[in-house]
Order: sequence, then C-alpha cells, then structure tokens
Amino acid sequence: MRFALIALTSSLMFACGGLPVAPMGTAELGPPTAWTSPQALAKACDQALAAAQARRDAIKAVSGTRTVSNTLRMFDDMLMALDTTEGLTGIAQHMHPDEKVRTAGEDCESRLAKFGSEIGLDRGLYEAVAAVKLDGVDAQTKRMAEHLLRDFKRSGVDKDEKIRTRIAAINAELVTLGQAYSKTLRDSTAFIAVDPADMEGLPKDWLDAHPPGADGTVQISTNYPDFFPFQTYSKAAEKRAELYKKFVNRGYPANKDTLLNILKLRAEYVGLLGYSSWAEYQAEDKMVKSAGRISTFLQDLVKIVRPRADADLAILLERKKKDLPEATRVEAWDRFFYTGKVREEQYAFDARTVRPYFAYDKVKDGIFALYGELFGLRFEPIEGAAVWHPSVQAYTMWAGEKKLGRFFLDMHPREGKYKHAAMFPLQTGMATGRVPMATLVCNFPNPAEGPALMEHGQVSTFFHEFGHLIHHLLAKNGDWLSLSGIRVEWDFVETPSQLLEEWAQDPTVLARFARHHETGEAIPAALVAKMNRAQEFGRGIDVMRQLFYAAYSFFVHDRSPEGLDLDTYSAEIYSKYSPYPEIDGAHIYASFGHLVGYSSQYYTYQWSLVIAKDLFSRFKAAGLLDGKTAMDYRKLILEPGGLRDASDMVKDFLGRDYTLDAYKAWLQSATPE
Repeated sequence: MRFALIALTSSLMFACGGLPVAPMGTAELGPPTAWTSPQALAKACDQALAAAQARRDAIKAVSGTRTVSNTLRMFDDMLMALDTTEGLTGIAQHMHPDEKVRTAGEDCESRLAKFGSEIGLDRGLYEAVAAVKLDGVDAQTKRMAEHLLRDFKRSGVDKDEKIRTRIAAINAELVTLGQAYSKTLRDSTAFIAVDPADMEGLPKDWLDAHPPGADGTVQISTNYPDFFPFQTYSKAAEKRAELYKKFVNRGYPANKDTLLNILKLRAEYVGLLGYSSWAEYQAEDKMVKSAGRISTFLQDLVKIVRPRADADLAILLERKKKDLPEATRVEAWDRFFYTGKVREEQYAFDARTVRPYFAYDKVKDGIFALYGELFGLRFEPIEGAAVWHPSVQAYTMWAGEKKLGRFFLDMHPREGKYKHAAMFPLQTGMATGRVPMATLVCNFPNPAEGPALMEHGQVSTFFHEFGHLIHHLLAKNGDWLSLSGIRVEWDFVETPSQLLEEWAQDPTVLARFARHHETGEAIPAALVAKMNRAQEFGRGIDVMRQLFYAAYSFFVHDRSPEGLDLDTYSAEIYSKYSPYPEIDGAHIYASFGHLVGYSSQYYTYQWSLVIAKDLFSRFKAAGLLDGKTAMDYRKLILEPGGLRDASDMVKDFLGRDYTLDAYKAWLQSATPE
C-alpha cells in the first residue's frame, strides 16, 4: 500500500517511536503478540496512530524559527511511529491464516492510510516544512526536504479546502477498493477435475502428490504449484485450456466493477490536481518522467521484440500442427506445453530432467550461500521466533560479527494466503542502528508434502525475490526514514532483483547446490548448458507478453475511464500487443493484480530489465563470482536506497550512462532455428 503523501513505507509496519520492539539479540522479531489476534493487532494500530498523532501535534505547536531538528526531524519521527505497524499490517492481511486477523489487518491499513492522507493534505504541516531554511544543510537532509515538499504538492496540499476534502475521500475509497480487489483475488482458488489419463507427461513426484479421489478424478487447482506444471507437461489440451481459463478468470466478476471504480477515482484524483491522466501523474517522479516517454518506450520495444516473437510463434505453430494438423494459431494454454516440446525436440532439453536437482531446501541453502559469498553475508535461523504460521521460518542476517537485519520466509501455498511472489518490508533500517526487517512470500512446493521439486523458472523467481529482500536489508544507511530501505524510483526497483536472476543460469553456481534429490549428484554442466540454450527459444514470446501487460496497465490509465468497457479495451490491447489471441470468456482485468499495486507502472519491469542487462555486463567481464565487482554492486547499488537518483548510482557502477545495447543483444541472441 502507498500513502497519499509519501511512500511512508512499502508495506504496513509496527510502531517503533516509543513503543516496545524486542532488542536485537532476542528470539522475537518485532512485537511478540501483534499478529497473534485481531485484538493485539488493533492495539498495535491504536498505539502507532496515537504516537504519530502526538508528533504531528508537536510539529504544529512549535513556535519561533523552523529548523531541521524541531520540524524535519520530528516529521521523520512521526513516520517512524507508523513504520513497523504498517509492515505488520501487510503481513496480517495478506498472509495470516486467521481470517479475523486478515480483516483486522485491512482495518488497520485503512486507518493508517487515512492518517497518511491527512498528513499529505495538512497545510499546517506543509507550511511548517516549507519554512525550514535549508542553507548549509547536508545533502541527505536537503534531498529529504525537497522530496517531502514535492510529495506534499503531489498530494494536493495547495488546493482549496473543498478539493482537499474530496481528495481525502477518494484516498479512503481507493484503499477500500484496493483491499476488495486483492481479497477477492487472494480468496479465489478454482479447481478442475482431471481423469488420471489426462495427466500423462506430468513428473512422477507431482503425480505422487496428486492421487485420485473417491470419484476417480484428480482435483487440480489454479495455485502455482499445480497450475504451472500442468500447463507445462499435460498433453490434454482441453484440460490445459479449462485450467487456464479458470486461472485468468480468478476474481471475476466481482473485480470488474471494483477495477472500474478504482480507475474512475484515480482519474478524478489526478484531475483535481491538474494532471491529464493517472499515467502522467505516476510517471512524474520516476526515472521516466512522463507518460509520453513510457508510450515511446513501449513502441520502441515492440519494434525490437515483435519480429522475434513472430518467429517463435511460427515454430510453435509448426510443432502444434504435428499433433493437430488443422491448427491455425497458438493459444495461451499452448505456451508452456509446446515451448517445452520444441525445446525437447530441437534443443534436446526436457525440463523434467532438471527438476530432480531443484529440491526446495537445497535451493534455499544454495541461495543463502551464494548471496552470502557475493555480499559478505551469512544467514542464521532464529529458533522460537514468533511467527504467524508454523511453516514460516525466521532468520538473522550477519556481516561478520555484526547483525544487519532479520527476515521471514513464508514460501508455501495455503488457503487465504497471498498467491503471487513478493517481498514485504516489515521495518526500515537506518544509519542509527534501527534494524531492517522483511518478509519473503512465495508459493513454492512444500518439503512437508514430498520432495518439493521446483521448476527452473521457480528457482529464478527465488533468486529474484531474495534479491528484493537483500536490497531492503542492506539499504540501511540513511539518516532519514523516507530515504531508507528500497525507496529508489519505482521504475528502478526491479533492476537489482532482475540482475540476480543471472546467477540462476550459471553452471558453476548451480552445481554448488543443485543436487539430485535421490543420488546427490551435482547437476551436470552439460545439462545446464542445454537448459540455457533451450530457454533462449521462446524469449521473444515471453518479452512480448510482458509488453502486453505493460501496455494493458499503462493505456488503461492514460485515457478517460468514462464509458470504458473493459472487455472492449482488452480486445484492443490483445490485438495490438499480445502474442496470443484473446480468449473468449476470459477476463484478464479481474486477475491482473498489478493493476491495483503497480497501476500504470507495469512498464517498469522492462525499463528495469534494460538497466539490469547493462549492469550485468560488468559482471560478465569480471566473472560472476568476482568479489570486488560484487562488493562494488553492494556499495553503489544496493546500500544507497533512496539516497541518490538511480541513474547516478548506475553511472557510478558502470562508469558511464546505461544503454539499450545489452538488452538488445540478450533479446536477439540465439535467433530461432
């Protein structure tokens, strides 16, 4: 969630200003009881808001000259009073197994968001901050104050009372609607009944975990550990289609009206502020700066990607025709299956051959060891830590003998839990010694239910998300909360994690931990080479699909929502950007959760990837395990957080401005044969 004024934090967190947080050496992570009951969470929320309100009142009560210490520092203290409760609230509503606690989390989020909106519209606070003289202050303080004043104005603080009152109401409605959309999606698990004969081709460990029920059929869910293997390996095209349609229709029909209302309120909000569209408003404080530049960026990438995607699709269709001579097109539910067939037949690679090497626990240990070596870290489990579910694990992150941070791993699916993969900040670290904390949330196979073998794509996701975690835990050198943690420009935020996916392709790195779950044999370098070569096929389709999502999120926010028909709009974007034809009866807008979180900014995945590919060029030249390059990356890219503009950090690391060259070379490598 985001407050209207400034991203006070990235997710909801527990109050720290004057409230009890366990010391670093104890087993507790943060408040020991706040996630144990709705009452405990409500109490934590009450205390956080009371502490923040006290600081708000104190700032406005200052008489005489406004200074850094009596205004800016007190403002930062006000934000810290909310920080950890905001994080806890995010965990509660997205991950807690008790629906009552999830509801309490939603209630606390609404109250915190209301307070944040009030801050952004509080003219007294704005005038207090604006009155602080910045002559002679250090660079951090100047940056904090300038960003704060910018965000005040972007919140509408300079508008008249009538407009500010309406903006406050819109903010509250948007929080409620966003919660409703996310809850509907989180609670939407659909199933199909499959005859065992239709499961031919699925890996043995997966089949063992899916025995037939009393009626002789197997229930396959839309949750990731079911969905992706079934889409990849099942030969039953009709069943793949049935599951895919249920997957894309999660959240429908409820989320249709919810999204339309969100779009209308966003348009009204930015209209009151004087912006032409929500997309223009969102672009202003990012690297990209304008909606027009986003549109140009997308069109430029389409020109590069479309020929490669079309070539990939032609190969897939040719292969599909061997099974179905009458086929005239490749459907979305053919994507994984026929890509796998082409890789198997033309590149001599079967994805099932690598799964036995990727047992979840081994992958986790391997990632810990690798990130530890690269960045001078180690990770130790915390026994007896307070957690919200028995499967959740807690760790401390160390550098030598110095404790740097703590984190949770909530990695396996269950009812009522967030269904995607993400890092949720729990507490922001600072140069004062304030401890950063975070939670990594994924939906990987559970070792408690079998060997928990992962697809290689899931391994890459683990590398990616753990990159977000490390970024948050290392970005702890700020003197100001609003510049600490991952507070880089939003269109740079994916870059560090995308970069770290590269290590999941390296045979030397994989051989360290990817060992056959039965024999203990390390994954052969030749097999990894086959995998990497094979995975180059289909890259054009994959990137074109990402551009489809980027265009979908951007253009729906760059037009008036009045009279908008989401199904007509979907057909338009499908025809222009999707590598696959639109699916009759599918409603992507009901399950595309980034429309709420990222809103118009899904373009950031490709924008960030352009930079990530360029950053990786330095590692390629020096070696993936080169210690100096890795530590430079830690110091120049990960640790600064929001202390510097992303473009300046990248220039320091590369010694030059970034370019599209590495991205183009990556995309155009291994042209389909």
